[in-house]
Amino acid sequence: MNNNNISQIEPLLETRAFIYDVLRRAFLQEPTLEFLTFLNDGSLFENFPFQEEQQDIREGVEQILALIHEKDLTKAEVFDSLHWDYTRMFIGPDRLPAPLWESAYLSKERLLFQEQTLKVRQAYLKYQFLPRNFMQEADDHLGLELDFMYQLTLKARQAMNEGNIEKLQQIFTDQKDFLENHLLQWVPELALKIRENAQSSFYPGIAKILKGFLTLDLEALEELMDSTQCCVK
Repeated sequence: MNNNNISQIEPLLETRAFIYDVLRRAFLQEPTLEFLTFLNDGSLFENFPFQEEQQDIREGVEQILALIHEKDLTKAEVFDSLHWDYTRMFIGPDRLPAPLWESAYLSKERLLFQEQTLKVRQAYLKYQFLPRNFMQEADDHLGLELDFMYQLTLKARQAMNEGNIEKLQQIFTDQKDFLENHLLQWVPELALKIRENAQSSFYPGIAKILKGFLTLDLEALEELMDSTQCCVK
């Protein structure tokens, strides 16, 4: 790949990795004090990528900023309320208003560890990606799916640095396939459920950013695939 193409692709890969990292950390587990301290600096959201290009991202960023300007996310009272919001919506023990598993939206039975889970696992295993708590947590948990996209973006950056264009294109193709056949098939419904059931504006804001970014990332991947096509011998 020539230097001009590298200079065009590298910033986009860095930005994609940053956003997937933030989003996976938001949904993998209950909010930690470390993560909320990281988010509490309003400059992260004030400068959040793509908010000018994508309405959902912009509206989600505005929700988060309004909350940060009103409250300190690291204060015990706020921390406890966000922790409870996550637990109540995503963990239980009562009926979950917004489950974080793909199978809960796409399987006929709406049960975990169904065909959807196995399809997600097949995508993971192609890259030897084994989620934490493998066989204990269903593979199609949102946090794990976002972590997979994050890890693939890191692999794409490595392939770019090595000049391995065929591998780079394969990663982009597989990421596009994963977005189309998995994340974008159920995240919009999840985002709606979060908006309807959250007790604070934090998770609705994050979910809106997620929904908007996944839509935008599909377009970005198509552009990345086109930009590397000319470099294939």
